[in-house]
Amino acid sequence: MEIDSISGEGRMERKKRELRQKIINIAMKLFEQQGFSNTTMEQIAEEADVARKTLYNYFPVKEAIADEYVKGISNHLAQEALAKLQNLPDTRSRLLSALNNAYGWVEINPELTGIVLGYRFKTSYYSYDKNQGSENDFQERGTYRIIAEIIRQGQEAGEIRSDVQLKLLVRYIDLLRGTIVWEWLQDTSSFELREEISRMVDIVLNGISAGKSKVK
Repeated sequence: MEIDSISGEGRMERKKRELRQKIINIAMKLFEQQGFSNTTMEQIAEEADVARKTLYNYFPVKEAIADEYVKGISNHLAQEALAKLQNLPDTRSRLLSALNNAYGWVEINPELTGIVLGYRFKTSYYSYDKNQGSENDFQERGTYRIIAEIIRQGQEAGEIRSDVQLKLLVRYIDLLRGTIVWEWLQDTSSFELREEISRMVDIVLNGISAGKSKVK
């Protein structure tokens, strides 16, 4: 029996994963060297030494390659944030810690963030469908996954209402943070990103009423 079959990943799956990563690495190198807009799918295919048809089987457009790269970064940042959660006292501090960790990267990579966020909006990445893509979102998207874990902990602690589905609460936050980042990208001097994210977290947790009612 081959090691691949023991680990649950066959030879074909491993080769596909390796080729996928090779394409991402080469594309990101080209984006850095000559700019995203000056890089074509044909150039990526040539540098990766794959047929154009093969490249398009993996990624329909170059924005999808950038998106996959950012997902990897997001997953890494989520792992960092996850390690800090248990040392934080409540939902608010956990959300702010996780989002600040993610947006530190966003602030120094605004161009790539804008490309990926625009692609996600165009491909209905943020469209609402209570049945579509929820499991993949939790498994593949780092920041989305960490927000889900924070909300789950908040529900267990009684800080977050439990009469609303977890995935719906996470989607609300995801839509809000995506919109805030998109507006910031249009003019990064218009407001402080982290201050606006902090304001968003407070509104999500406390509502928009003038009263001082606590989250139930």
